[in-house]
Amino acid sequence: MSRKAALGWLLVLALTWNCVMSRASTNTCLPGWSGQLLVPTPTAGLPGWIVEHDVNSSGTLTLATNQLETILQLNWNIGAGDWVQARYDFATPLDLSAADILGVTLRGDSNCPANTVTIMCVDTNDVFYGYDFPGQNSGINQVTRWLPELPATKKAFRYFWGGSGVNPPLNWSKIKKFFVVVKRPSPGAGGGSGRLWIGRLQQDRAADWLRQTNFVSLNTNLLTLQNAASNAVRYLRAQQQITGLLPSWFEEPSPRAYLYDQALALVALSRDGVWSSGVPANASATASANLAQFLVSAQKPDGHWARVWHPVTGAELVDDGWVGDQAWCVMALAEYAFRSGNAAARTAAANGTQRLAGFIDPNGAITGFSSTEGTVDVWWAMVATLRFSDAEKIKSYLLDPVRVWDADLQYWWIGANAPIAAMDCATWLSAFARHPLVAHPERGLAALSFVRRTLVTTSDAGNLCGFDGMGPVSIWNEGTAQFVAAGGEDASIFLDTLLAQQTPDGSMPGSPDNWATDAFGWLSPWRGVAPTSWLYFAIRGLPFPETTRDTDGDGQPDWAEFVTGNDPQSPTNFFEIDRVEYPTDQGALQFSWPSVTNRFYTVLSTTDLGNSWMPEGGFTGVAGTGQRLGFSMATTGARKYYCVRCSIGSN
Repeated sequence: MSRKAALGWLLVLALTWNCVMSRASTNTCLPGWSGQLLVPTPTAGLPGWIVEHDVNSSGTLTLATNQLETILQLNWNIGAGDWVQARYDFATPLDLSAADILGVTLRGDSNCPANTVTIMCVDTNDVFYGYDFPGQNSGINQVTRWLPELPATKKAFRYFWGGSGVNPPLNWSKIKKFFVVVKRPSPGAGGGSGRLWIGRLQQDRAADWLRQTNFVSLNTNLLTLQNAASNAVRYLRAQQQITGLLPSWFEEPSPRAYLYDQALALVALSRDGVWSSGVPANASATASANLAQFLVSAQKPDGHWARVWHPVTGAELVDDGWVGDQAWCVMALAEYAFRSGNAAARTAAANGTQRLAGFIDPNGAITGFSSTEGTVDVWWAMVATLRFSDAEKIKSYLLDPVRVWDADLQYWWIGANAPIAAMDCATWLSAFARHPLVAHPERGLAALSFVRRTLVTTSDAGNLCGFDGMGPVSIWNEGTAQFVAAGGEDASIFLDTLLAQQTPDGSMPGSPDNWATDAFGWLSPWRGVAPTSWLYFAIRGLPFPETTRDTDGDGQPDWAEFVTGNDPQSPTNFFEIDRVEYPTDQGALQFSWPSVTNRFYTVLSTTDLGNSWMPEGGFTGVAGTGQRLGFSMATTGARKYYCVRCSIGSN
């Protein structure tokens, strides 16, 4: 099928098609990417560097060293002022027009208030553009480990001031100065004094980075995988309270049960569950039934759920309507209903997705929510509940290169007008991209490769290698497991990072380290439902609805029946070549099938099922009419196989 085809389904007389995923190998840890130096390594006298500050602030620049190189130390004292900055003047304007990403390596100081750190460029027209690492409550200036190759794409830089006219563009071909700034996050906030170490400053062309060409399968010992998955789901069962809920974090002083975490646990328990005529037949099935029962009973009349409960009492703690968590709950209940046959869970999932469908605007965006992750969550919820027409609307938005897909750097932005990389946007949308309804696996592969370089990092101790969700700061185990589950490069090596941290009770910590920044989020060594569930999915497969799911048991996947215009919930309504004739007086074979409007049909043939299928001339991309379509060919005595492809899109 052409990649330009929206989607398609082949109806074949007798054919099994398997896809083999191969594993690519690369250097597994730092540096994730290494471009050209943006500024030279500092030397004695600090040529080109000066320190600047506003009134009532002060600062100095000195040379320092780390284990590998000479670095810059910015000693800043904001005092009663607002900012201190290190400025580098290029001897001649630097041409960055071919670059598309900048990288900074920084290390902060613990004994100081949170402040925003900014990198900034100015051109020969005195136009200033910059990129902020915000620090209202927790700043990267407080992180006392090296933050390697923090990426900032050129598209993420925004106009600050200078030049003439309204928001003049920055002339990237004539950059005359570069700045690293420590500034107050808002009037009256932050300030104080401290140190910021500045390591390698680099620039590169990410559009030219090599991308993986196949989704990777695990090659870890099978028994090891089975034990790790069993231990993970055993931990989930052990955490379940009398309400059916699970505390999200084991060490949290005031326990909370977050909706997203309950959804992950319900999917994992459902997949590990066994039922006999709808009755739980193992411990995981029983646990999933208890959790599903709570979620069904806790659904609000309009179809939504609270976001946080007390796991022991079931008391509602937070209800903010975040769309991503709502979609995950829909997916989880649909998963449970599919495996258990529970009608109440199926109805609750349908009610939840009915409400979510109301947020889909004509362009496929989710009204009130610009998050890419939240948008794809709703897409998956539509697929899980067989609302494929609604899913098609969202698909168009997520694939649109002027919305959230960056066609140049080949990754999904974290949100509309927010060209920032995030792990869940790469992994969850990679699964979206490879789904047959989307049929753009190359985008999923490219996005995984982008975060493979930009978000890889080590633990504080340096003994573990994995990924952060943003940043990177340190390892986020949930995101690392997502990368493994999605089939990213070196999946088995990164799985080893996770298995090394699994505790004897089967749980996973959120991270080997403990950091919090406004720019990149929260990392904690607490043991949690989410990282433990994602370890299970890293081993057993992504938590999204399988492409093989066949709700009505008629032998054709749900998504394929949508493509062919059939009902995925009716076992007697499916796509088939239902009439084959061989009039002996005409010496021709004739076959036909019912067609539907807004679908296109192509007849393909082959003389050997081991060879490629080729379109038959005269019957390519024929529009459905709502009536029968047929094909006739003269017989020659040679064996030949035929199939019909139905697609949304004429290719």
